[in-house]
Amino acid sequence: MPDFSKAVIGTVTEDLSEYLAFLKKRVISEVCDVPLKPGETTRKVMRAFNKAADQLGIRLGRIVSSQDNVRFKVVSQERRKVNLSPEARRARVEKAKATRAAKRH
Repeated sequence: MPDFSKAVIGTVTEDLSEYLAFLKKRVISEVCDVPLKPGETTRKVMRAFNKAADQLGIRLGRIVSSQDNVRFKVVSQERRKVNLSPEARRARVEKAKATRAAKRH
């Protein structure tokens, strides 16, 4: 068991100023194609963009892109709401149960 009394705990904060400045200039429905610098990964860059977007109160929708760039669309903050009737909801549940049962056998 490790000696937790000697553990060093710290926080790493990433500088999001460039991401924030870039996103402040964007408007809803705008599609952005951002090239990556050497050594960056699409996952790391999109995580930083999403953190910055969260701070600004906007949402980003990821679009499939190549390994050397990231693509996203600035979308509305409100998420789409689906209103299902009780019958439609029951039908979905029954279909899901049937699908799961079919996969088990």
